[in-house]
Amino acid sequence: MNQGSVDGVPHSARSVCLSATAAWPIADSLAMTRRIGARRFGVLATTLEGQGWDVPLAAIAASEQSAEFIAGGVRAMQDDDAGWGEALATLVRAVDGAAEIGATTVSFTCGGSGALSWEEAADRAAARFAPLVEHARTTGVALALENTMSIRSGLSFTHSVADTAELARRLGVGLMIDLYSAWQERGLMQTIADNLDAILIVQIGDHRTSATSVPNRWVPGDGQIPLERLVREVRELGYTGLIDLELLGPAIDEEGPERALGRGWAWMCAHVP
Repeated sequence: MNQGSVDGVPHSARSVCLSATAAWPIADSLAMTRRIGARRFGVLATTLEGQGWDVPLAAIAASEQSAEFIAGGVRAMQDDDAGWGEALATLVRAVDGAAEIGATTVSFTCGGSGALSWEEAADRAAARFAPLVEHARTTGVALALENTMSIRSGLSFTHSVADTAELARRLGVGLMIDLYSAWQERGLMQTIADNLDAILIVQIGDHRTSATSVPNRWVPGDGQIPLERLVREVRELGYTGLIDLELLGPAIDEEGPERALGRGWAWMCAHVP
């Protein structure tokens, strides 16, 4: 692994998320990341769960690559008890899985608000996630709450980084900031500066402003997000942690995940210190 640095920031503080190959056997995804030269990666909880947890976790543990995080998305509504047992069980298993493979973080979304107000949903979330937060604390795995686009209201009711940071503080967890979902947010860099101590992962992917559906990401440089500037500004604020590339959607499927991730990784190596 390249342990060089630029202005004190390690080159190795970057990774790829295996969202685009979520349906592949984990061994195939790991082989792909080796071919494109990416040693660090994040993996979806749904991938691990769908492949039976033990088998993919064992493959990751046996590899020479570094799993940085497991990403989980909560699809249950805060005012609906029906799906919460399953959602939390998946996240608890993700925490245990992260500990097994040496991943430092489990990221997650907060679930939808349903018919509740933002404030009511935040109160409910604090109670619902409390057992998970305690389990992660005793296990030694960090949790990171992720912001989403407002169109993903089934996954989350925190769409701005500012709102996500407020809820994360209430839950007592860290932050995963997805710049793809927040690049036009007012005061974004100030919010990042104000919450620098809580940020565990910064995620990127490009966007075309003509797109009206999700998930629909592009390789950095193929869309209109000023990613090079945003990444530079985040680093200048003093963030030295992981920057992760997440690609998925029709454009990525059409090009082919390996080619798209390979181009994206080359962009990361050139523009992300």
